Amino acid sequence: MGNSRLCLPQELRDRSDGNVCLDATFAGLHGKTGNRSAKNLKGDRRTANPDGGWYRREGSHGAVTHLDAVIFNKADPSSNYKGTPEGKRDWGIEIEIARMTANYREEEERFPLLTVGISFHIPGAIVGEGVRIADSLLERGHKANLFIVDRAYSNGLYSEYAVPLRLLGFKHVFNYRENDLGEQAFDPRGFVQISGAWYLDTLPKVLRDADKVILAAGNTYDAIKKRLKKDITSTPADKEKALSIARKQLDLAEDRYRQQSAQRAKSRLKPKGHMEPDWTRRYLIPTESPDYAKWKAKPGAHQGSSVLMKRPEGKDADIPNAGGLKHEQYYPWGGDNWRAANGMGNGLESVNRNLKRSQYEDIADAEKRAVRGNTFSYLVIALATVVENMRKIVSFYKEQLKLRTLTPKNNRLPGSYWQSTTPAAEANDASDPPG
Repeated sequence: MGNSRLCLPQELRDRSDGNVCLDATFAGLHGKTGNRSAKNLKGDRRTANPDGGWYRREGSHGAVTHLDAVIFNKADPSSNYKGTPEGKRDWGIEIEIARMTANYREEEERFPLLTVGISFHIPGAIVGEGVRIADSLLERGHKANLFIVDRAYSNGLYSEYAVPLRLLGFKHVFNYRENDLGEQAFDPRGFVQISGAWYLDTLPKVLRDADKVILAAGNTYDAIKKRLKKDITSTPADKEKALSIARKQLDLAEDRYRQQSAQRAKSRLKPKGHMEPDWTRRYLIPTESPDYAKWKAKPGAHQGSSVLMKRPEGKDADIPNAGGLKHEQYYPWGGDNWRAANGMGNGLESVNRNLKRSQYEDIADAEKRAVRGNTFSYLVIALATVVENMRKIVSFYKEQLKLRTLTPKNNRLPGSYWQSTTPAAEANDASDPPG
């Protein structure tokens, strides 16, 4: 991937601010016959491809057979393995794909959005993968900026993901599970963490619960849409009317949420600088907040214009969200800035689809990678990703040099693109391309 990126001139590479998104996709492997889990070491048979594992679409993506689940639960009564039916699981590996995204709030595509890192692991076993890729990116000269992931990564232990990534200089952008919205952590000096951001603890309860309320409103609307889609008894007019009413209710909830977010932001602490090697991070206290005087007068309230959040020690370090470290992210959840940044990761799905399409690399088809072993699969899929990158580069140049709207009929015709008629030795004096 790094070499394909180097096919771009330095000027194009420098246009990127360093934002990346990270996600996983599944690639099937042969050799599932035998014990149906790489974790199951009992029995007389073994899989012919032990680098693989059982995959399911839901949850963390890791799966086991019903037989393995019984064995695991007997060996460790405190475990809670549940078998996945045969028709809902596949044998293979997960591929972590890191892809460049556009610069923040920059709508024009000013450089090709290439895949810049991949890694492999047994489905569901993602511990450490995000940080390893981030470290590799920095070693290869990439900038550290927004790091956009889904809940599979951010739900990990803070010491294995959130903290190491911040120490590398990246800025977290991710979503939360529903139970993680609202109040997440407290600081006895007078601060409360709400959906990943720190606020003065004089914040009213209605503002603390605003994220949960808007999420519930969105879930209600989605449920109504789903129900109406399946409804075969109502007329189209009745369905349209019911959906319109539901949409108006959601619009009202979103308008109220925007007002609450604006009010809440007045009491938000603002990060200052990067996390230090000892895990400390400084925040500016909102002294201009309407609640500041009331908050400052409280017994035990921190005094000063800034506060230093320190590394949790002792028993405090065992809490899942110790010191708020697990849930902190760069933009407050749900706001316009967060929506814009989190949405930048949507393009990774198109990369996954391209790699799996039968007319291209078709990494989903294990028949095309019949050789056993993780190393062979790694090489084949890495090369496939390089080829996909080259297609992206060609598409970018085509888009920049096009003289007319491109269609399947004209996108391969030289006359559809700007071309210099100047000899190569005099190319620097040629007229500039369009745009």
